[in-house]
Amino acid sequence: MTRKGPKNVGAHLPDAMRNRVGVHLDKVSNLLAHWKAHIGEPLASHSYPVSYERGRLSLRADTSAWASRVRHDHGKIIEQLKHHPYFHDLAELYVRVLPERAKAQREPKPQIEVQPPSRISSSAATLIKSVADGITDPALRRSLIRLAGAPEKRVQPKR
Repeated sequence: MTRKGPKNVGAHLPDAMRNRVGVHLDKVSNLLAHWKAHIGEPLASHSYPVSYERGRLSLRADTSAWASRVRHDHGKIIEQLKHHPYFHDLAELYVRVLPERAKAQREPKPQIEVQPPSRISSSAATLIKSVADGITDPALRRSLIRLAGAPEKRVQPKR
């Protein structure tokens, strides 16, 4: 029996690469957990660690304002983190802005246009639509179509 649907990517990677990816993911998730545990809100929600090597902690911030806050408070942040064994050799903070993350969180989801339910029966709406198709006066035709609850057959001008 064959399995349909998504497949495990790891099954297609060589063992050495799969092991390196696993180690890297463990390091990043461990780093993120320590960051969130030792840095309070709202900073932990608007910045996240990317790497920590040889005393240098690289961060990404949602906006330039959050990056500026990290840069402004870097001394206080370093001292706060150095009290914890995981960051014992921390000497430098490096922060960059990654606006795509913030943009993705702010973008509103597309709204689906919902028409209000009609106050007339479907058979009456069908009759009104059929009568409207035979009317030559455009204003009367639009009014009848609106009464029947059907969308007009013309393109609305863009604003």
